[in-house]
Amino acid sequence: RSGAKNAKEPPMFRTAFLSLALMTSLPFASAGQNKIETAEALVSTAALDISQSENTRVADAVLEHIDIRAIANFTLGRHGRTIPAADKTRFVAAFESFLRRQIETNIDQFKGVEVEVVDTAARNARDAIVTTELRGGESPLKVRWRVIQRKDAWSVVDLEVAGIWLAIEQRAQVASILSRPGADIDDVIAQFG
Repeated sequence: RSGAKNAKEPPMFRTAFLSLALMTSLPFASAGQNKIETAEALVSTAALDISQSENTRVADAVLEHIDIRAIANFTLGRHGRTIPAADKTRFVAAFESFLRRQIETNIDQFKGVEVEVVDTAARNARDAIVTTELRGGESPLKVRWRVIQRKDAWSVVDLEVAGIWLAIEQRAQVASILSRPGADIDDVIAQFG
């Protein structure tokens, strides 16, 4: 590990991006299936696919299956109500670029990981928290994924590693930037983009 970080990037846990890569498995669960069995099968398949993917394909696989727009819009918080649609679109693109860089920077962490679903807690009929344990590193790591069903598909809208939820952390980063005197959405986009 180099320890060097890009000063422009908001702080993140490196392990969170391993979790992002594994999130590709969750959007395909259908309402009629046993959520625990579906999540186990899909997470296992995704982990195998990721470990066997060419490094250049991992970020694509991750970003294809998460609800980037929902996560990005959530991170804007109350500020999102006053930001013009064109600026929101630019922010979503910058946020996606930020996630892609984080995945690509931490690509080595995606190899040799075993994933086990240890719990699924339904918050309601369309909202669940899936807890997994990742093995293959120094010690097992618990990762919790919040998944929401919209229309007929489940999608990941947040993940938690070491007690920190990705979307909630990024929302705090955005709020911090926008609370600076004279700051606007361009400052946020510059931070993420």
